[in-house]
Amino acid sequence: MEVLAIVLIIYGILCFLIALLRPPFIMNSKKFEILNKYLGKVGTTLLLIGFGSAAIIVGVIIYP
Repeated sequence: MEVLAIVLIIYGILCFLIALLRPPFIMNSKKFEILNKYLGKVGTTLLLIGFGSAAIIVGVIIYP
């Protein structure tokens, strides 16, 4: 479970970085273009922050 917790924490941090920095090589991918189309830029950012915070919280909870 330690490995899963560490992976979740790293995933959460990456989600926060992607949401805040919005790197073009990630934001120009087809999946993010579809997200931007349906949710808008603010919605996509909030979704990434939500996934990131959920991953960090679960990672911290299951870490022994």
